[in-house]
Amino acid sequence: MPKKIRLMDDATATATAEAPATTTEAGAGSVDKQTVDALMKYLEAIDWKLWEMLKIMKADQESK
Repeated sequence: MPKKIRLMDDATATATAEAPATTTEAGAGSVDKQTVDALMKYLEAIDWKLWEMLKIMKADQESK
């Protein structure tokens, strides 16, 4: 049975999903620092899980 991997806390994920990205007066393409920080934290968690998966796959490949 596959293990469910949680990248973020449920409360954080819900708060991020409910809060739309706000733009600053600098332009329509820019977003606030809080949104960028939340996205970077999320991407870091994804990167870490991918690294763990790679290590597991390499260990499995070596055992064969």
